Amino acid sequence: MNARPNLARLDELGQRLADQAFRTLISLCPEIRSASPARQEAVCAAMRAKVAPSIDRLLEDARLAPCLAEAAFHNAVLTLALAGVEALQGKVVSSKYRSNSPTSNQNRKDRHAQHVHHH
Repeated sequence: MNARPNLARLDELGQRLADQAFRTLISLCPEIRSASPARQEAVCAAMRAKVAPSIDRLLEDARLAPCLAEAAFHNAVLTLALAGVEALQGKVVSSKYRSNSPTSNQNRKDRHAQHVHHH
């Protein structure tokens, strides 16, 4: 098996990922079309910043569970689109693990406990 990455296929994957991410972004935030060129560039820059780690994660996920490759691709698309949405809305990009904070987990546990208690 050839250990060298197939750069043409990697470029094709990157192009497909970018196309789907932009389509998703436009679907979620049609106002991107009327945003200033500076705002559009900020959105693109935010999305570009996530491309390499998203592709790395996609490839690793697909390697570990080939049956989930399509889901891994969609996860990468949504990761890029979310970066664009956050940049468009002027939000600070959220931490990947924000939901794992003790406060957040405790609130989630409390809500779950309340829900379970009522049943």
